[in-house]
Amino acid sequence: MNQLIDSISSFLSLERLDAKVRNAYHESFLGTLVGLPYRLASSAFAKFASGKLAGYGTLLQKLSFFVVAAMIFSLWLPIFASDKEVLAIVSLAALGLYVVGSAMGGSEKRSGSAVDFLVVLFLSINVVAACASHYFQPSLKGLAKLVIYISSYFLFSAVANTPRRRLALMIAAVGGGLVAAVYGLYQYKIGVAPLATWEDPSIESQATRIYSTLGNPNLLAGYLIPLVAISCSMFMASIDARKWLFAVIAAPVSLILIAATILTGSRGGFMGIGVAMAALFAIASGWCWAKYPKSRAAIIGLAVVLPLVAAACIFVVPSMQQRVTSIFAGWQHSSNAFRLHVYQSSLQMFKDSWWIGVGTGNQAFRLAYGLYMNSRFDALGTYCVPLEIAVEAGIFALSVFAAFFLSLLGRAHLAFYSRTAGWERWLCAGMAAALFGIAAMGFVDTVFYRPQIHFIFWLIAGTLVTASLQLHSTDKSAESP
Repeated sequence: MNQLIDSISSFLSLERLDAKVRNAYHESFLGTLVGLPYRLASSAFAKFASGKLAGYGTLLQKLSFFVVAAMIFSLWLPIFASDKEVLAIVSLAALGLYVVGSAMGGSEKRSGSAVDFLVVLFLSINVVAACASHYFQPSLKGLAKLVIYISSYFLFSAVANTPRRRLALMIAAVGGGLVAAVYGLYQYKIGVAPLATWEDPSIESQATRIYSTLGNPNLLAGYLIPLVAISCSMFMASIDARKWLFAVIAAPVSLILIAATILTGSRGGFMGIGVAMAALFAIASGWCWAKYPKSRAAIIGLAVVLPLVAAACIFVVPSMQQRVTSIFAGWQHSSNAFRLHVYQSSLQMFKDSWWIGVGTGNQAFRLAYGLYMNSRFDALGTYCVPLEIAVEAGIFALSVFAAFFLSLLGRAHLAFYSRTAGWERWLCAGMAAALFGIAAMGFVDTVFYRPQIHFIFWLIAGTLVTASLQLHSTDKSAESP
C-alpha cells in the first residue's frame, strides 16, 4: 500500500521530469530569448567590475529574503486590506533585488522544476484568455495581478533555499497571523459590532463574529486556516526534534489561531479548518502507525474521540450550532440561496465560454456576469475557486491548475517521507494540510483571491517545491557511496 501511494505521489509530483524540463528550457529558443537580458546584464557586471560585485550580489539576495519575510509577516496590517498596490510594489521590489543580485554574481542559485512549467503554462493560458476577451482592458488588469502573484512564486522558491530560511518564513507568516488572531480575540471580548449583515436572522441568532484588522470574517478565516496547520506542524516538529521550548511556544500559538478561526463564524472557515486538521492528523497518524506500532491504540482512540469532542463543542454553543447546521439548510438560508444563484449563473457562463473563458480577473467576470445574473444577485466572483478559474480562463486553465495543485501535494508527500528530512518533514506536512484547508474553503468562497491568502498560497507552493528539490538531492547524495 505504501509503495502504491509513493508511486502515485511520484507521478503526480512530476519530480522525474525536473531535469528534462530544465534541459529543455535551457536548450529552447524561448529559454534563450527570455534569458538574454539577464545574460547581458551579467556580462556587463562581470566586464566592468571584474567579478568584484559578487559579494554585493549575495548581499542583495539576502536583503530580498528579509524583505519577503517582512512582507509575509505584515499581511495582517490594515493598510493591506484596503491598499493592495503596496504589497505588489514590495513583492516586485524584493524580486528586483534578487534578480539584480543574481546578475551581479550572487552565490544563491534557484533550481527549476517541472512544477515551474505548469505555473508558466497556467500564466500563458491566462494571457491568451485576456487577449481574446471581449473585455480586453479589464482583463489586462486581472492579468497584471496574476503576473505579480506568479512572480512571487518564483521569488519565494528562490529565497526559501535552506531549511532555516523556510522555517523563518513560516514563523513570519504564523507571527503575523498571531497578531491578527489576538486582536480578533479582543474584538470578541468587547463584542465588536459587525461591519455588515452576515447572518440570516430568520434562521440564526446574531452573534459576535471577529474580523480583526482585515474587515471581513471570511477573509480572516481564510488567512488563518493555513497558519493553523503550519503552527500545529511546528509543534510536532518541536516534539520530534526535542526542542521543548519551541513546543511550549507553538502549542498556545496554535490554540489562539484555532480559537480565532472558529470565532470568525465563517462556515467556509469551519470547513477549511476541519479539513486542514483532519489532513494533518491523517499524515501524522500514518507516520506514527508505521514507525511507532505501540501508538496504534492511541491513534484509533484519538480518531474516535476528537470528532466527538468537536461535535460536542458545536452543539454546546447555540450560535455555532446554528452556523454549522445552516450549511445544510440549502435554499432556506439566504446566504446559501445567494451562492446557489451565483453558481447557476456562473455555470451557464462556463458553458458558453468553456474553451478560453470570459477574461482574467474579477472585473472581466463582473462585466460578463451582468449578462447572466439573476436579478438581485450581483456578485464579485463565483464563490468557488475552481469555477472562477474555469469561467475566467476556460477548461484548460482549470486542468493545468488542478495538475499544479496535485503536484504540490505529491511533492509534499515525497518530502515528508524523505530519509534526510528530519524535523522539516513536519513543516512539509503542515504546508500540505494548509493546502487542503485552502482548497476546502475555496470550494465555497473566493476570498482566496485576496492578497492575504493568495501570497500565503504561493509562499507554500514555492517553499514546498524548493524543499522537495533539495531533499531529493540530499537523498540521492546519501545513497551514493
